[in-house]
Amino acid sequence: MCSPHADGVSDMLARVFASGLEDAGWPASLVALRAHPVLACTGCESCSQPPHACILAGKDHAEWLFSRFVEAPLVVLASPIFFYALPAAFKGWIDRGQRFWVARAFQDKREKTDNHAAAKPVLAVLAAGRPHGEHLFSGALRTLRCFATTLGAQLVENRVFRGLDRLEDLLGRPDALHSLRHWGRSWGERLTNGGERPSLAEQQ
Repeated sequence: MCSPHADGVSDMLARVFASGLEDAGWPASLVALRAHPVLACTGCESCSQPPHACILAGKDHAEWLFSRFVEAPLVVLASPIFFYALPAAFKGWIDRGQRFWVARAFQDKREKTDNHAAAKPVLAVLAAGRPHGEHLFSGALRTLRCFATTLGAQLVENRVFRGLDRLEDLLGRPDALHSLRHWGRSWGERLTNGGERPSLAEQQ
């Protein structure tokens, strides 16, 4: 849950998806990013050489968040959209992923493979108050796609919601809530059946 606002629209979207997972017998763990302070990457380049460690590690919760990401069989990132972009704190954590990016770049190119078929699946659930805008989610989705790849994962599906400025707006869309819960249940069933992955699909 990547919003700075507790119990808002994107938190509710995360909980509805989680309830779908649990319908399928798959336990869900909800993590609120706002409860885990992350210091900003300063571009010091300390991570540019092996072992590609961040000098801020241990001073905040960034590494704990990364460990949760790596350990989970499925990651769902739920976030609001502010000014066509992800919230500052969420982007700050993404920026701390620089050490993973440089570690991948440091590898011999002969060892690099495009192994998307085996990559951990990542899903995005994004909500915007603005009801219109052709590219309302485009920048955020591109950022999340790159972030997932940096961590050895793949953004495989997303659900985006427009015109959700308040929680009441979401509660007024029971069909959307039902569809989101069904989506969570579907993923829970895939995980239960051995982690069957869908083909790449970005649904807007």
